[in-house]
Amino acid sequence: MELNPDYIKENLSEIGKREGLNLLRELINSSNDSNIRKKALENFGMIEDDNNFSFFEQIFLSDENLDIRLIAGKILKDKYLTHKKLSRLLEYTLKELDNVDQKIFAIRTLNSMDSFKTRKILTEYLKEFIKIKFKDKNYNLQLTYDYKLPIPANIIEIFINLILSDFYEYKCRYFVSLRRGKIVALNCESSNLREISDIYGFYLLNSLEHLSLQRNNLRIISNLQHLTQLKTLNLSHNKLEKIENLQSLGKLEELHLSNNKIYRIENLESSPNLKKLTLSDNSIKLIENLNSLIWLEVLNLSHNDISNINNMDKLVNLRRLNLSSNRIEKMGGLICLKELMWLYLNDNNISQIEGLSTLNKLKGLYLSNNIIERIESLEDLFSLKKLELSNNKINKLEGLQNLGELQELYLDNNIIKKIECLEGLNSLIMLHIGRNEIEEFRKESVESLRNLNFLFLNENPLNQKSFVEYQKRIKFP
Repeated sequence: MELNPDYIKENLSEIGKREGLNLLRELINSSNDSNIRKKALENFGMIEDDNNFSFFEQIFLSDENLDIRLIAGKILKDKYLTHKKLSRLLEYTLKELDNVDQKIFAIRTLNSMDSFKTRKILTEYLKEFIKIKFKDKNYNLQLTYDYKLPIPANIIEIFINLILSDFYEYKCRYFVSLRRGKIVALNCESSNLREISDIYGFYLLNSLEHLSLQRNNLRIISNLQHLTQLKTLNLSHNKLEKIENLQSLGKLEELHLSNNKIYRIENLESSPNLKKLTLSDNSIKLIENLNSLIWLEVLNLSHNDISNINNMDKLVNLRRLNLSSNRIEKMGGLICLKELMWLYLNDNNISQIEGLSTLNKLKGLYLSNNIIERIESLEDLFSLKKLELSNNKINKLEGLQNLGELQELYLDNNIIKKIECLEGLNSLIMLHIGRNEIEEFRKESVESLRNLNFLFLNENPLNQKSFVEYQKRIKFP
């Protein structure tokens, strides 16, 4: 049976200090259990009498387990900070080792030593690092040449950010954006991450404003508590089931969670500044828990399992609402959305246009692929520029007379029999009315549409005279 490191430490008086250290050393060098090795190394560091610098140095430089290397480094920092060889070891780490964790450890330890020699090592290495790695960027860090003065904390933070940026870009193939030497945007798309904390040095990115983690294998949202400056978070195309752990993201403006397995809208109270929320392609059944998002401008809940439009009374600044591809049967719950400009309700089960009387700022209304039989309730939409009603059951052109700003009208694949009631559409540029049941076309029916540039009547049963007349009207590239 393998000896327990804690047993050795607790029974040191009986075993003897020298023998105890030998046993712990044997476990560190020979055990196949990494946890036992870690515990043995920690206990060795507690027991030894500051005479084992070379032993810890060797582990720090060459052990196959990074965690054990870093434990050895911590012992060196805690017990050998004034050792004459430590600064040389750390300088070697900066210049020769390729591990970002050890480089950051070296930076922080050298800075904590705060001597003329260590300041010079750090400053000279940073200048050389910038010269080689960031020669195309102008980083005026105002590095002091007077090594008698401490290096400012801000410079140390920049140093660490530059080390991480180089590692992310060339080792991890992430996309990185820097501002004044600090990482403000990080894109780790398609990196096979299972946890957010799998990103090396992630806990050090205190200045991060934009984080993209789409197309990974994340199952939970976690380890974001230090990102107090974050404005954009993209977690789309993962395996998330719950919205959680966003408490520290008070400055968050955009949250993208599309293509996950989320079944409920929740835990957004701590992000009152949110302007854009994307939850498309999930398993959400209810619109709920949005009352705190009074500044929300864009909400995308398309491709879910929603049957009712409700609980949106507080979203008074909403500009764009996408509820396409759900199970909605009735248009309602929109009356308070007076700033709404774009409304997507296509691919639902809506049979009647209604509940739009207060939406006089609406510019785009998308109602294709429903079961609507009549064009109605549009008389107050004076600002409407685009109306899509393709693939419905509309049999008559009507209810459009007040839409003087309308530029695009899509009515293809309905059962309309006659082109009529288009007077007043003075701004109309495109009229798509293909795949209907129109047999007769006369140029007089569209003569009042002086701005009409595109007319589509394809796949209608036009009679011969109408077809000839329509062919004359088609003169556009």
